[in-house]
Amino acid sequence: MMTHAQLKQFIAEAVILLILGAVLVIGGYFISQDNANKRVQNEYHARFDIVLDSYSYEKVKSKALSNFPEIKGVYIGYNASGSPEGYVVDLSVKSPDNRDLSMLVALDYESTRIVGLSLNPVTGDNAYTISEDEMNQIKDRLIGRQIPMAFITDKNPDEDENAEKITVGGLKDGVYYAQRLFDDRNKYIDYVEMEVENGVIIKVKWDAFCTDTTNQDRSEASLRGAYEISGLDWATQSYNLCHALLECQDPDRLAMKSDGTTDIVAGVTCDIRPFIELSKECISNSRAGYSKTDYMRGLNMMLFHLYQDNAEGLEYLNKDGHIVFSFEETPELYTIYDDNEAVIGYMGVRQIESIITGKPYTESEYDNRQNDKNGDVQIANTGDYDAGEDGLITSGNSDDQILTDSIDDLPMSEIASLVEPAPNAYDQTRTVIKACNTCYKFLKEYLKWKVT
Repeated sequence: MMTHAQLKQFIAEAVILLILGAVLVIGGYFISQDNANKRVQNEYHARFDIVLDSYSYEKVKSKALSNFPEIKGVYIGYNASGSPEGYVVDLSVKSPDNRDLSMLVALDYESTRIVGLSLNPVTGDNAYTISEDEMNQIKDRLIGRQIPMAFITDKNPDEDENAEKITVGGLKDGVYYAQRLFDDRNKYIDYVEMEVENGVIIKVKWDAFCTDTTNQDRSEASLRGAYEISGLDWATQSYNLCHALLECQDPDRLAMKSDGTTDIVAGVTCDIRPFIELSKECISNSRAGYSKTDYMRGLNMMLFHLYQDNAEGLEYLNKDGHIVFSFEETPELYTIYDDNEAVIGYMGVRQIESIITGKPYTESEYDNRQNDKNGDVQIANTGDYDAGEDGLITSGNSDDQILTDSIDDLPMSEIASLVEPAPNAYDQTRTVIKACNTCYKFLKEYLKWKVT
């Protein structure tokens, strides 16, 4: 018979054995899990390092994936500190000839710019193939770009080698001009001058003169370091933007976002809102045959209406012929109000001249129309208020508020980058862009982005 001491010793040994057993089981479980995780991570590294070289990867679990059968998996890459670096999307999309392209797309976590592209191994009789040389050319055009994307012209050049240059309708030949009626916080007044020949915009200049006539124009000041902005100097950014407009012809194709910036013109980080608005006013004036000479007459008429003298008599004319005057203190002359007296936009000089002279203001079939608060003057939205910005229109029909889809069922207002197809590889580039845009549509739903 066991003594009391022996019983206590037996129980203690049993408890110790039980604890050791539990430790072994739990330890074995964690070791097994760690080994399994290492195997999974090794598999991820073998697949994803080529597009996003991260310390570790984690598969995304989201109900949003059920709406995207093209996507086989989405993964987040983390650095050694555990901070997310980017997304890797494994997906398969249909080519123009209805074959399957399987690939990986890697996107930066913060900016959703493309950081890597790779084709998955070809499998099946219906697989779509892209040669290594073609893929390298496509990568050169797409990596570093922000999604979603479209072609500068989404048309296969092989289909029509003699295709005409893209134009906007209704332009009359001549030189056209528009300037802001108020200065900015740096005392600059922006202006755009545009020349049209054979219905095509052939020259564009965007600059700004200072209300202090002893100061340089903005472009010259920027080149001399007296006017600084982030990125390239302002003069270079202005040149790049004007060149882009000559290429695409339509200011709307420059995809200005709600904050006044654009991601589709290389090297342009400045606020392009003044350029877009004034370019649209020049286009509207061109359609109406309202030349630069007519515009200057209208500005002089506004001055005479207020001060009974013209720009030369008031000494507001600089050596370049610009009327250096800000109507900042007389906003009622050019401001559009709603029924609640809230400011909703600004009129252009042509509209203001029609009010001063009492002559009916007429617009071409291409211009938007909006009655002023008295209902007796037609006013075009050519100033700060742009009813068409970001894909919205003012038809009054709540079911008809999105502009025509441009590519992959995405409105033009959402397109962040315009690219050119790789030479002799239009369909291949188009299919890769389709894959990238599919990633955008998933992330938009997954991250609950609000495109306004």
